[in-house]
Amino acid sequence: MLWDTIERVNQLRKAAQNNPDYIQSAKAHAKALHDMEHNEQAAKKRARKVQLKAKRLSDIYQQVEFGANPTGTEH
Repeated sequence: MLWDTIERVNQLRKAAQNNPDYIQSAKAHAKALHDMEHNEQAAKKRARKVQLKAKRLSDIYQQVEFGANPTGTEH
């Protein structure tokens, strides 16, 4: 039963590889995947740059005063 299924799938695969419409569709699909992956990587790079610029310690602690020690404990 498993061998029959494998053989049937193999025959369908060979038939698809001989079909020019299938080959054209597969190439278009591969190009779409490549373009989508490229766009996601570019968006991640842009987002990371924006995120890094927004999280500088000098900006985060700009309004904090470190001179006073209210608890009196030392580290």
